[in-house]
Amino acid sequence: MAGAALLFFLVVLCSPPFLSCAQRSAETLAEIEALTSFKLNLHDPLGALNGWDSTTPSAPCDWRGVDCTDNRVSELRLPRLELGGRLSDRLGNLRMLRKLSLRSNSFNGTVPSSLSQCTLLRSVFLQNNSLSGKLPAEIGNLSNLQIFNVASNHLSGEISGELPPRLKYLDLSSNSFSGEIPKSIVNLTGLQLINLSYNQFSGQVPASFGELQELEFLWLDYNLLSGPLPSALANCLALVHLSVEGNALGGVIPAAIGALPKLQVLALSQNTLSGTVPYSMFCNVSVFTPSLRIVQLGFNAFTDIVKPETASCFSALQVSNLTILDVSSNSFSGVVPPEVGNLTRLEELKMANNSFSGPIPAEIKQCTLTARAVPGGKSVLGFNSCKFSQPFGAGDFELEREPVDWNFA
Repeated sequence: MAGAALLFFLVVLCSPPFLSCAQRSAETLAEIEALTSFKLNLHDPLGALNGWDSTTPSAPCDWRGVDCTDNRVSELRLPRLELGGRLSDRLGNLRMLRKLSLRSNSFNGTVPSSLSQCTLLRSVFLQNNSLSGKLPAEIGNLSNLQIFNVASNHLSGEISGELPPRLKYLDLSSNSFSGEIPKSIVNLTGLQLINLSYNQFSGQVPASFGELQELEFLWLDYNLLSGPLPSALANCLALVHLSVEGNALGGVIPAAIGALPKLQVLALSQNTLSGTVPYSMFCNVSVFTPSLRIVQLGFNAFTDIVKPETASCFSALQVSNLTILDVSSNSFSGVVPPEVGNLTRLEELKMANNSFSGPIPAEIKQCTLTARAVPGGKSVLGFNSCKFSQPFGAGDFELEREPVDWNFA
């Protein structure tokens, strides 16, 4: 039925009083056909594409969401329009396409392998749809692709074959991908962001990630990853945000990771990490001002924090940018390190569900802690379930009152 409708459309298009086929290039006709096929497959409850009129002299370049360069379709941008249905294989006939943005709709079915024919593509945004099936291996043929985002779909299976060699941003999060993290990622030397969170990836975090010198964001949260946190990640000198929460990582935190010069967020909660926390988390003397702002180590099996060895560490603490420190639900014991008081920018301190004892260090009064409630009625100051020899009172601290916010880091 759709084929018959398309044939009727072409007959009308090439008949008077409309612009004749002879006056349109073969490339333009192919693009009109591809986009019309795409539209015929769609459910369009808002009528967003009702204005796609093939009889206008500038078609398809004057259609909603279509941009052209030199009279050829270079961008197709139709985000957040409640469009549904399967993506047409004929999208592959848009040979000059550089940007495809169909995010935040209700598209289903598979990612068309025919997109590999759009060899000039630089960015693909298909996130927040209902796409399913495997990622086509042919995507690796897109040699100019820099951004690929298919987050929040129902995609599954292993990532097979090569990935596009020039990728800078790769977001596969919130799907059901499985198997090991593809080793081919190490060949993507220009990668700046990797987001594989909320999938079912298993195996170890590849040590080869350490070869990605331009990597700034590495998010691997809530998968099935195990094994150690590779010390080779300390070679990623551009790394700003490292998050591997909700996995089954074991062993210790390599001290060199805490010393990364640009690292601002280290989130390793909900693993099985153990041993001592390296003091480089708080005292990175390799840079003038320590860069770490957020350290989240809750729900592991840490037992101690390595004490500073030099006076320069104390100086570094005083200029530290650390604002959030979470070491709750571990196996810490003994007294709370008084050096915490040198973290003068600290806003949230979570130490609940450990075995700390003794007095609360007076030095902590130097911190400007923010009083916020958390689910369960616990204070974000987080000394619950600790055994102190003096009562804990919020009045002992300089507090900035803020409204309850369930979305804080």
